[in-house]
Amino acid sequence: MPERSYRQLEFNYRSSNPLRNLLHLYEGEHLKLVLAVIFFTIKNSPVWILPVVIARMINIVSDTSKYSINDLWLVGAGFFVIIIQNIPTHTLYVRVFSSALNTMQLNLRSSIVRRLQELSISFIGDKQSGRLESKVLRDVEILEILSRNIMNSAFPAVLTIAVAFGVTVARQPLVAIFYIISVPISSGLVFLFSGKMTKRNMEYRSEIESLSASVIEMIQMIPITRAHGVEGIELDKMNSRLDRVKERGIRLEVLGALFGASSWTSFQIIMLVCLLFTSYLAYHKVINVGDVVLFQSYFAMIVASVNSILNSYPELARGFESIRSIGEILESPDIEQNAGKGSVSSVAGHFVFENVSYIYDGSDRPAIRNFSVEISAGETVAFVGESGSGKSTLMSLVIGFRRPSAGRIILDGRDMQELDLRQYRRYLAVVPQTTLLFSGTVRENILYGLDKVSDRALWEILALSNAADFVAELPKGLDTPLGELGARLSGGQRQRLSIARALARDPRVIVLDEATSSLDVVSESLIQEAIQRLVRGRTTLIVAHRLSTIRNAGRIIVMKNGSCVESGTHEELMSARGEFYRFKMLQQ
Repeated sequence: MPERSYRQLEFNYRSSNPLRNLLHLYEGEHLKLVLAVIFFTIKNSPVWILPVVIARMINIVSDTSKYSINDLWLVGAGFFVIIIQNIPTHTLYVRVFSSALNTMQLNLRSSIVRRLQELSISFIGDKQSGRLESKVLRDVEILEILSRNIMNSAFPAVLTIAVAFGVTVARQPLVAIFYIISVPISSGLVFLFSGKMTKRNMEYRSEIESLSASVIEMIQMIPITRAHGVEGIELDKMNSRLDRVKERGIRLEVLGALFGASSWTSFQIIMLVCLLFTSYLAYHKVINVGDVVLFQSYFAMIVASVNSILNSYPELARGFESIRSIGEILESPDIEQNAGKGSVSSVAGHFVFENVSYIYDGSDRPAIRNFSVEISAGETVAFVGESGSGKSTLMSLVIGFRRPSAGRIILDGRDMQELDLRQYRRYLAVVPQTTLLFSGTVRENILYGLDKVSDRALWEILALSNAADFVAELPKGLDTPLGELGARLSGGQRQRLSIARALARDPRVIVLDEATSSLDVVSESLIQEAIQRLVRGRTTLIVAHRLSTIRNAGRIIVMKNGSCVESGTHEELMSARGEFYRFKMLQQ
């Protein structure tokens, strides 16, 4: 997607003004929209001309003294031509409108995906993945439906009203009074129902997003659910969620039905009165008999058009709600600002933490509190402590996922707040506790985000990661698909591929977040051996619960309540008999 399109969406998306915003989404496609309107008007013209043709024919056959049979054939031939033109103009209309519509969807989805890549990790963490997925897929689809409703329902309805009103005023202004009466009625109905419709749309969309998040969570939990024999509990939870969606949907549909029925009844009564009035005028020879059909046909069109607009209002309201929903992403100011920041062309890996503190939104106590530590380039430092002591938060600060609430982190003599973190992360590798693999091949997972690497170099990386043996036994070797989340591999195999991915990047800084906490002894031994090769000559920060895995760390920092309470080598801390010694004894 062109940079220009994304930037326009980023700086101009304003969900508070949905109509303006919808037009802006079609930026660059306005010519196609104009052509679509022209083709639609031409192709739909038989509908508006038909009442005139019928009235004309009735007048011809009812007054043979004034008209000849040739007049009848001429009117029929002219209308035949008008009908035939529908074939090419309708095809052209669909072509240009479909092109504009699909381009809008492409640009919008691309903008949302790109914005998701730039939003802070705290924003992503606060939103359930199912809710974000719903915005990318469902909300954009609803905007497509909104666009089609406007073009295929609202626009022709407005055009029909304008044509019918114009012809009627030209022929008999008194009849136009009935058309004018319909305006306050339709406005009153919209005013009466709009508030409730908007509220129920928001409630329904919220339930759908929650359902989407719950379904993803349920699928991920199926192995645990089966293992513990709690399928019934999970079914009850999902059925409860489905019931809430059903109830919200019924309430929304009932309100829409009441809205539609009220508008239909009101207009049918007005149309009946109009028919009586025009018949009265024809009875007294004020208008021709054919004009009764003409006016009644146009008024029926107006009623149908207004009803179409009113009946489309629930869908329009739903579309405007989706514009607001997408705005939660495109308008969020919580993005990682890298534009204009200092470039990073190399990283040695020397970190200085100066009175760093971090507080999560909504929390009343810091996760990191006045943390001050210096880590030399190439040093291996382990962080230990109880759960909630701040270890993982500290790693998020090192990676740049979060920014200090107070204090600063100095990297190679430069404040990280002033650096382009995207460039910095090219020299960084992360081996998390839960290995994240996707459904591609072994090769694609290891070389994720990298340029082409030769098979020979790749096998050397796998050998260093103690992964070459099991990869060689896979059906297609490096080109073996791994399945979703690498489900075809064991935990130890997935973790070794994660280490291979880190080695392939040749990083200067490595973050190991409890990389062996859930593995068996054999797998842990293989991975520890691979880790020793990985960290050689690189600044390495290790978070570990198993204290036996960090004996070779150059320094161990003990965390408690977000602060460093002890620091030293394994032997020094054991001799001090403090917090580290207590942890060590508990694990023996």
